Amino acid sequence: MTILETKNLRKDYSSFSLDNINLTIKGGEITALVGENGAGKSTTIGCISSIIEKTEGTILFKDKDISLLTPEERERLAFAYDDTSFPLDFTVKDIEKYGKLLFSSWNNDKWNSLKERLSLPEGKRLREFSKGMKAKAEIAYCLSHDPDLIILDETTASLDPVVRDELMDLFQEYVMDENKAILFSSHITSDLEKIADRIVFIHKGRLVLSVDHNELEEKWGIAHTEKSFPSNKDEGVKYERTRPYSKDLLVSDRESFKALHPETSVDNATIESILLMIAKGEEEE
Repeated sequence: MTILETKNLRKDYSSFSLDNINLTIKGGEITALVGENGAGKSTTIGCISSIIEKTEGTILFKDKDISLLTPEERERLAFAYDDTSFPLDFTVKDIEKYGKLLFSSWNNDKWNSLKERLSLPEGKRLREFSKGMKAKAEIAYCLSHDPDLIILDETTASLDPVVRDELMDLFQEYVMDENKAILFSSHITSDLEKIADRIVFIHKGRLVLSVDHNELEEKWGIAHTEKSFPSNKDEGVKYERTRPYSKDLLVSDRESFKALHPETSVDNATIESILLMIAKGEEEE
């Protein structure tokens, strides 16, 4: 089931353009949006959330133009950023009151369960919360109004590994429901290696690669060759990166490539190694 789809999404600035982003988010999946700083991840999310006005293109939420959603339909979307969206004098109780007031779909039993599970302190105000505790409160709030899609923009970026691991478990539990999905932008690739089902790479405003995470792990590789090695797109070479005395190639099928070039060393690709190849290499024409 397709939860969200963008068709030829474009946003033009004087010095940057988001260039025809075609993105599909499916139910039961966590989709990771990956790219270097300034690649267009936050612009894409800003257009989806309507914080940024798109130049052109279509954004569909469950097959309906996102700009035409009713208030009840818009409740099915949730957004969380890298800081709290609530006033700093709010307490956990104030967040609960706000949720009940704003969402007809607010589930107080779920809120209470998450509040206990995440050890959210009742008496303190948000200004007294650590960064990690603020993130926990934000995620608990999103989950408690039972959305169909949660969009996370670097929400876990500055958190310690223990808190991030706790939240990763919550995200995976959430998408066990095939009608739920997450779009997750993060530069912490170790988190994405743990939980992402699909990896979407954005570079200089363009969506350059979308690959199933299992396929990435099972098939993709980084080949290390001599600098003079003639790379060939027909052999599955996607990007090449020339170094002072050698060349690295991103290949979509490492076993096939090794069969053609048995003398060549080929490592398993990771999200981080692909990101570096895209950011610092050249796309094979």
